[in-house]
Parts: sequence; C-alpha cells; structure tokens
Amino acid sequence: MSSQAGSSTRSSMTIGTRLGLFIVLFFTLVSVFSPWLAPFKADQNFQDALKRPPAWSEGGQAQFVFGTDDLGRDILSRLIRGAPVSLGLGLSVVIFSILFGTFTGLLAGTIGGWVDQGCSRIMDIIMALPSMLMAIVVIAVLGPSLTNTVIALGLVGVPSIFRIVRGGALGEVRKNYVIAAKTFGAGWFRVAFRHVLPNCMSLLIVQGTLGLSNAILDAAALGFLGLGAQPPIPEWGTMLSDSRSFIESSPWMVTLPGLCILLVVIGLNLLGDSLRDRLDPKLRKIS
Repeated sequence: MSSQAGSSTRSSMTIGTRLGLFIVLFFTLVSVFSPWLAPFKADQNFQDALKRPPAWSEGGQAQFVFGTDDLGRDILSRLIRGAPVSLGLGLSVVIFSILFGTFTGLLAGTIGGWVDQGCSRIMDIIMALPSMLMAIVVIAVLGPSLTNTVIALGLVGVPSIFRIVRGGALGEVRKNYVIAAKTFGAGWFRVAFRHVLPNCMSLLIVQGTLGLSNAILDAAALGFLGLGAQPPIPEWGTMLSDSRSFIESSPWMVTLPGLCILLVVIGLNLLGDSLRDRLDPKLRKIS
C-alpha cells in the first residue's frame, strides 16, 4: 500500500514538473524570439480595426488572431512583445533580491555579534510592513518606471533570501571544516563564499524559482495600478490596466493578458515545488 502511494506521488510530481517546465520553457522561448514571432509592432495602430474580437469570434479577422484593443493595436503582438518585459522584470527583481539578500545573510551569519543583530533588525522592519504597500511607497518616492519597479520589489524580497542564507550560514560556521579553514588563516570572504555559500545554493535555487512567480505577479499588480511599466510599453499588468474599462464590451482585452500571467505563475510554482521536493534536505524522502 505504501509503495503504491509513493509511486503515485512520484508520478504526479513528475507530471507537475513536466507541465511547469513546459510552460516556463514556452514563455522563455517566446520572450527570446519575440521580435521575430510578433506579426506587428507593439504600438502599431490599425484605425480601421478598433476593438476587433479574436479571429474565431464573429466579426474577427484572420490577421488579428487575438483581436485588437481600443487603439487598434494587435493584442497577440503586444502579448508576445510584452513577454520579455514581464519575465525580465521578474528575473531582475529576483537577481536584485538574491544579490543583496545573500551578501547580507552571509555577513550576518558568518560574523555574528552586532553585525548580525543590526542586519536582522533591519530585515525585521522590512518584513513588518506589507510587501506591496512598501513597494508602492518606494515607487511613490522614486517615481513609476521599470527600474524603480525592480528596486522596490527587489527590496521587499531581500528579507526572505536573507533569512535562508543567514540560517544556513549559522549552521555551517559551527562545523569542523569551517573552523579548520579559519584556523589555517582563511579570511571572511573565502569562508563565506567558498565554504558556506555552496551549502546554501539548493535552497537559494528553490527560493529564486518561487520568488520569480511572486515577482512577476507583483510587477503586474504595480503595472495594473499605474506604478510599474508606463504606456506604451506592452507589459501584461499595464495591458490589464488599460483594458479594464472594456471588460464587459471587449472581454478578450482583459482575459488574454490575465491568462498569460496566470500560466506563467502556475508554471513557475509547479517547477519551484518540484525543485523544493528534490533539493530541500528536510523534504527528501529516504527510500
């Protein structure tokens, strides 16, 4: 009975992994080849085809597969050209968070003392505030733009990376090989990045994958609020914001960008959950 349950779990996990990997690879390829895949430019207007429904609906045209928006722009082209913007925003946020979170986490975990206390208190303050509210405040101060979106969302993502790296570093610095390295004169940089960091990489990969889906979702939310990418940049959240007033008359203008966001988030979460099951030592099952 238990072996059948275990095999069923492994099978379902494999299906989820493959599905998540397929979705992520699909949107990644679309992002890379977007200049060649998009049939039109993102801001190209067709004044004689305003709010055209998708090609399979009544009144649709074959050249506009997903229809057009209120300005006569091809929605398929905007979705394709918006893929590198939305995915690039999420990836930039994750890289920002990992770089700063890893450095401060290693600093706090390997040095300890007042450095650890100071970094931990700063992270506690950041985590005490709602992440989206803090991001909105940062953007309100800096101004809405792609760069400021990365900075704002990157800052609110630093504490989660910090806690993972700090926790791993506190466990590693007490082990004999680290103590031996310090005895033989290894400096802080060598101890932190040569000995401690490699043992935290598996958890960082998992957190980065799961954090990427959150970053894309948060960037879309900021774009929807008008605080992220600014028109005419074809970011998916901005497309949702521009078309929300047509949700009843032209529902495809809202549905299609929202569906892209949903699929990417689902794919990244499926992939991240699978990586967590495989790489997290606490979740590994002894066969």
